[in-house]
Amino acid sequence: MKLIGLTGGIASGKSTVAKILERLGAAIVNADVLSREVVEPGRDAWKEIVDAFGAEVLQTDQTLDRQKLRAIIFDHPEARKKLESIIHPRVRALAEERIRQHAAAGYEIIVYEVPLLFEGNLQDSLRPVILVACAADTQRRRLQQRDQLDAAAAQKHIEAQMSLAEKRRLADYVIENDGNLEDLERQVRAVLEKIKVT
Repeated sequence: MKLIGLTGGIASGKSTVAKILERLGAAIVNADVLSREVVEPGRDAWKEIVDAFGAEVLQTDQTLDRQKLRAIIFDHPEARKKLESIIHPRVRALAEERIRQHAAAGYEIIVYEVPLLFEGNLQDSLRPVILVACAADTQRRRLQQRDQLDAAAAQKHIEAQMSLAEKRRLADYVIENDGNLEDLERQVRAVLEKIKVT
């Protein structure tokens, strides 16, 4: 069994690459999905977040208002650290459990998709790492379209993450996602074949 890290800059296309890898037979463990799971109403992380940030971060159905939370932590590093200290250890534990389940089910390739893989220093325990990257103007345009942001807001989101140049330096494999889907799939297949024989 091989465990692969998958990451990328915001709006670079890592979810599309994860879907291709899944179609090619890999099991996918998605940190974003797990982070939503651990904060479902009534769970321990949910209770801690409400205690720390107040009931105003809840929607009427008692789920977290992710936009409100994002606004709170975006310009306040101490609030971000607090939220991460509540969520990250639980996501890590759940990820380890899912990885064990996939390994027991016989998957040869398991991909752990983590948006902030390098920011969380997970590369030391998760190798090889595939980075999905694209040109800065492509990234900004995709982010504006996806999240309905103006250019300045999109740029602010991009700058809140580690630079793609730094991520390229830390990655084992880089998939450039500036072309079409056919080109992307060709690159994914090539990287997967390399990983299988190493």
